[in-house]
Amino acid sequence: MTCTMIKIIQLIKWGILIGACLQAVCSMGQICDETVSIPEAEKKYTTGNFDEVFQILLPCLKTEFSPTAKVQAYKILAMAHLAMDSSARAAESIQSLLAINPNFDPDFAASPQFKDMFQRIKDSQERIVQITSVSKRAENVLKVPATVIVITEKDFIRRGYQNLEQLLHDLSGFDIAKGNGPGYSNFYTRGYRSTSNDRMLMLIDGVEENDLASDNIPISRQYTLSDIDRVEVVYGPASTLYGNNAFMGVINIITKKYREIIDGNNKVRFNGQVKSGTWKTRYADGTIAVKTKDVAISVTGRLFESNEMNLSKYPEWNYDARNPAAYGTRLDRTGTDALNYINNTQLLTKFPNSDLFNVEFTNGVPSALRLTPKGAEKAAELDNRLFNGNALDKPVQFNDYSKNWYMKTKIEFKELTIAITNWKTDEGAVPWYTNLSRINTADLGRWITYYRSFAVTYNKVINDKFQIINLSSYRLHEIDGGTNLPSYRGYYNARLGIADLAAGTGPTYSTTYNYRVSNQFRNEFRALWSPLLNLDVNGGVEYRNSIIQGNYVTSGTGNPEEQGFPADTLRGGNNFRVFDVGIYAQATYRYSESLSLVGGLRVDNNRVRNNGGYGMVANPRLSAIYSKGNVILKAIYAEAFKDASYLQKYGTTAERRLNNPTLQPEKVRNLEFSLYYKPIKDLNITVAAYRANYSNAVGLASVVLENGTKTNQFQGIGRQRIWGIQAEANYQWNKLNVWSNFTYTNPLDLTSNLRISDIADFSFNIGANYQFTKSLRLNITSHYVGARKTGAGTSGSRNPIQLFDPYFIMDGALTYHDIIKGISLQVTSYNLLNKEYFVPGIREADNIVGASRFPQEKRNISLGILFEIK
Repeated sequence: MTCTMIKIIQLIKWGILIGACLQAVCSMGQICDETVSIPEAEKKYTTGNFDEVFQILLPCLKTEFSPTAKVQAYKILAMAHLAMDSSARAAESIQSLLAINPNFDPDFAASPQFKDMFQRIKDSQERIVQITSVSKRAENVLKVPATVIVITEKDFIRRGYQNLEQLLHDLSGFDIAKGNGPGYSNFYTRGYRSTSNDRMLMLIDGVEENDLASDNIPISRQYTLSDIDRVEVVYGPASTLYGNNAFMGVINIITKKYREIIDGNNKVRFNGQVKSGTWKTRYADGTIAVKTKDVAISVTGRLFESNEMNLSKYPEWNYDARNPAAYGTRLDRTGTDALNYINNTQLLTKFPNSDLFNVEFTNGVPSALRLTPKGAEKAAELDNRLFNGNALDKPVQFNDYSKNWYMKTKIEFKELTIAITNWKTDEGAVPWYTNLSRINTADLGRWITYYRSFAVTYNKVINDKFQIINLSSYRLHEIDGGTNLPSYRGYYNARLGIADLAAGTGPTYSTTYNYRVSNQFRNEFRALWSPLLNLDVNGGVEYRNSIIQGNYVTSGTGNPEEQGFPADTLRGGNNFRVFDVGIYAQATYRYSESLSLVGGLRVDNNRVRNNGGYGMVANPRLSAIYSKGNVILKAIYAEAFKDASYLQKYGTTAERRLNNPTLQPEKVRNLEFSLYYKPIKDLNITVAAYRANYSNAVGLASVVLENGTKTNQFQGIGRQRIWGIQAEANYQWNKLNVWSNFTYTNPLDLTSNLRISDIADFSFNIGANYQFTKSLRLNITSHYVGARKTGAGTSGSRNPIQLFDPYFIMDGALTYHDIIKGISLQVTSYNLLNKEYFVPGIREADNIVGASRFPQEKRNISLGILFEIK
């Protein structure tokens, strides 16, 4: 009896246990159905059953919850922890939420305590930005082995940026010459004066934007803003990971990942802006994104047009009718020059009684030839057939009209992203030049570029220690055949002389149409490996197969792609097949909690056709990073190289008639130290000092051709040593944010022992953003740029102006957010004080062919509507 009872009791126990297990299994299946468990957890939270909230959600967060459900679960958990006065665990839940969706915003149902803590944690995380540009993997911006500045989407909106170029003016280490010519804006980084923007590398989601033939960054108003998440600017040599073009650093544009930022409740998102302002400048810039369970598709577009600031009030770009006083001594000759001209043209024999000129004699020999007042009148009369007339049925007058567009489609899967990009710029070219070398109409003096790319990125996390990424891209870069630079022969530019004047010869003009097209396939495979808790290794292989056009195909009648010929004959033809292979690796070893050591090396091999190219080049990087409390110290040594562009090797123009196929790569060795200090919670300061030594620096040199005439040629012109200091500070107090930066640069050309042209000794920027109300924000930014020495006494320029005055300007943006939900208004004004100021011209800047100065934009105001609808 007793044994029977014991067995019955045991069976009952087992039955209860099995039933409990079955119930648990059933309930687990029910709990981990997010459509059931999330509402159930919210109900338990509302009724104060916090322990049951944890029982429902915690097991499921380790299983099959979708990212959207995990976000909601962490929100409920955080609110439950706050209700139980567990702030630390609430903070952990919010941090986990933000790791999944950094763009999460609390809804109206969230508790006030949750909203306050969420905002504090989000603000703190935004200050510690994770970047990928330096080591090609996500890492704390404060602890990367380089000096880096990050400009976020929030900065773009608050500061009222209307194009990508404007952010460069807010950065330390940049001397900018905005000339509105074939390159809209030239910038010199850390004191290195170059002929174009070819010493930095610019990327958009890993796809290079530098022109394939010239290596130039074509930065203008074509790039969209609505798709940008952030811009990471890396200073100093970066060839260890990026290879050739990262000579002075990297500008890395990271676009938004819509698969992550669009939540489950809102399947469609639209954001953008429309603005209109001074000089009939107007643009529309927007992105629409749609997300399903497995894929997000976004289409981004931008259309920009502007008449630009009218430069015709300045003598260099005035195409009004000439008057006799404008000729002065332009056609006069003295000494042996006068004697040779008179003899060669038989001037006195053909026109013995002309009242258009006077000849002065010394000991019976002509010693001077001078234009008379009547001669000046005649020269003006003849020239005005052109200056007061038409060219190709369009009036000759200043015209800098710009029309640009950009279109990008992006398809995002879980591990695969496909991007198709097209953009075109059609802008005036004449502002780089003067009316001594170029004429201008609505159709003559245009520079038109067309870029297309297709990219596929595969990103696979194998486990918590290993990740692989593969990026394949195809790029096609084209200078459109409508690109043209007109020149003329007249009396105002002395291309016609007094003998022509006496003969009644009228001015003539000619136009050179240019075409160039190059393409490249690039594949980069890299792996991120963390074999130890304190060791990260990043390595990869990069391959490029390119066909690069060496020289422009030109035509005097248009349609050069069909009717033109290369400007110069090159052996083997005008197109070059190029093979590049790069292998790199970088390791970060955390020696202790405070000290990290970084070492990297990249080896590149370049071959042009069968026997050309620069061969093998190796570039190392070494750095030590020490962090303790509120201080971070960095010591960085890096090397980089810059292969001369194909345009520099093979391209020629009317002013640069000699190519140089044997140009060798430039080299730089850079040593840098930096200090980050956070004395109080809301203030941080960064100071970086660097010293860079450059060898075989490429620039324009004057050479004499076999026929005795002079021209320009790209050459390795020598060595340079540049050292400088950059400082950054950021302060946040309540509703006020203040930031500033400072630059000191000392650039020296060691070959001539002269200061490098066009670089300011020092400059600083200060910006402040204040939130008056929940909706109203004001941003004020000020810029000071010190005096710039150029021309005689400096290296790199033939500018007749030797000193450009310092200037101080201010910009402002006033934004009223959510005037209607999702729609904001913004008023922006650049150069608030309406300051007239100039920057040095680029390249030779001799004020004959190239302008010696560029007038910068006077006050310009725009009114815009910002959209963010989701």
